[in-house]
Amino acid sequence: MTDVFVEQLVKKRMGPKDYAIIAAVIIGALVVVFLSFLVPFLSVFIIVGACFGAYYLITARSLEFEYSVTNGDITVDKVISRRNRKRVLSVDAHDIEEIGKFRPDLLKSKTSFKPYFVSEYDDGRNSMYFCAHTAKYGNVLVVFDPEERTLNAIKPFIPRQVAFVAFGRH
Repeated sequence: MTDVFVEQLVKKRMGPKDYAIIAAVIIGALVVVFLSFLVPFLSVFIIVGACFGAYYLITARSLEFEYSVTNGDITVDKVISRRNRKRVLSVDAHDIEEIGKFRPDLLKSKTSFKPYFVSEYDDGRNSMYFCAHTAKYGNVLVVFDPEERTLNAIKPFIPRQVAFVAFGRH
């Protein structure tokens, strides 16, 4: 069998929560700027600091998720504003117990699973999911948006019965 390696980037769209955070940051920065005039000697430094902090926090809302599939190991990283990368989780495809199209009611029936939304939308619309048990993360329910090539890289490594239930005889 040849080595399998696939990478995919998914840009997260901003939702109401993101816009609320941006508005709060802007209001907070404006309050700090106005209050800085009470301290005349330090006001320039406070204003520059508030502007830099606001810029940093606002641009940090620009997120991308990178899915990497390497010989059955599925790794998800969060890329923050193209300046910082953080590992979200890593799962062996052999540990996947269920995979399919995501439905919001799954969260109610899978209460013992910790949800990870690493998809384009916060609510997981038009996404897929998989459930797995890992030693490091416990029971996880991962909501993601794989392209066909990413899904094809995962399929050979998931248990045969799970693949049959999810995809039929393909």
